[in-house]
Amino acid sequence: MTCFSKWDRVIIIIMKEEQESEKRNFIGGVIHGTFLRSSTRLADIDLILPAFVSSITGSKFLIALLPSIYFSTGRLPQLLFSNYVEPRAKKKPFLYAAILIRAFMWFLFGFLVTWRGISNPALVLSLLFSFLLIYSLAGSLGGVALTDIIGKAISGANRARFYAARQITGSLLAFATGFLVRYVLGEGFYYDFPQNYGILFLLSGIALLIGFAGFWIIKEPAGEKSDRKQLNIYFSDVFKILQSDNDFRVFLMTRVLAGFHIMIIPYYVVYFKEVAGVAESFVGVYLMARVFGGAVSNFLWGKVAEEASEKVILLCLLVAGLTPLIALGVTSLNPLYYSVVFVLAGSAINARMVGFNTQLLELAPEDKRATYSGIRGTTIALTAPLPFLAGGLIEFFSFQFAFLFVSGVMLAGLIVNFFHQFNWK
Repeated sequence: MTCFSKWDRVIIIIMKEEQESEKRNFIGGVIHGTFLRSSTRLADIDLILPAFVSSITGSKFLIALLPSIYFSTGRLPQLLFSNYVEPRAKKKPFLYAAILIRAFMWFLFGFLVTWRGISNPALVLSLLFSFLLIYSLAGSLGGVALTDIIGKAISGANRARFYAARQITGSLLAFATGFLVRYVLGEGFYYDFPQNYGILFLLSGIALLIGFAGFWIIKEPAGEKSDRKQLNIYFSDVFKILQSDNDFRVFLMTRVLAGFHIMIIPYYVVYFKEVAGVAESFVGVYLMARVFGGAVSNFLWGKVAEEASEKVILLCLLVAGLTPLIALGVTSLNPLYYSVVFVLAGSAINARMVGFNTQLLELAPEDKRATYSGIRGTTIALTAPLPFLAGGLIEFFSFQFAFLFVSGVMLAGLIVNFFHQFNWK
């Protein structure tokens, strides 16, 4: 009896330690995600950067190049990075390096824009695209490491809640960030263009460093160290996964189709500026609207994802399909009403994050998380040219044609994914 009592106390102590460790990891991961969201809003790829570039040049090609670089270099190398990261027992050093590199890029660019201005537009744009390339490559490496760390540090029962919590707190801070953006880009701010944008880029770097501090407190459980596979063997394993895992194939196809919604988002603000003559100060309002939509909807996405992550994906496709149609219908109204488009866009973006991230960890075997993450990232990179497609459709046809095209693709993805649910494991 005494022996049993001792073992019982040992088990209770271990369980308490595991609970405390997971609580610490949960909080640290939420802090990281919260300030990462704030950082991305301060240098937003869909609003801030397109507005910045369009103030320097009217080239639709360069506006389309922004998300193309961001998504291609942020995703395409992940399959190669996963072969390097996966054998390591600890993945946090890779994420540390990624965060610091990204912060340095915004610090450097923000300082140059604030100090030197736009005396040489071609040089400024060249630096922006070069820094964005490095920033995205670092994010690609960090993304592979993050997926495996979260898979080990947060239990399966808490992952949907964890991702929803990151989105909720991140959206709340990003909403407050929207007020800051509106003030900095407004007429009453001390600095005019381009120094006001330079301030935003500097603040984006600071937010990344705070997120770094949050991730620092996470205790990453050590995995088993293994030898790195030769590339031919590694890619052979990748093809075997794609051949044998039907659910994962549908997951990838749906994620690619969801990328068509992302391709049109940078053009919403351009559409409203060109068609309705919206003032620059409304960029901050629309940013707040998009963040608000994401924050409020996350309460729904987190609850639904705990029951069935695939339902969140279906709702994501539905909302993403409706958003371009609503954008076409509000241009005759007051510019404030255009905010509903960004509310829906933010809702769809967060549904995509919660739904696909949760489902990836459900589908991926524990020892293959980095590989599955890499396959997903590289597959998503196939959507990198889509902003050029959107720009081409707008240039040769019209905004209206491009928006209707995206809605049609979302409907196709919704139908394919809906029918697959009948056989979902």
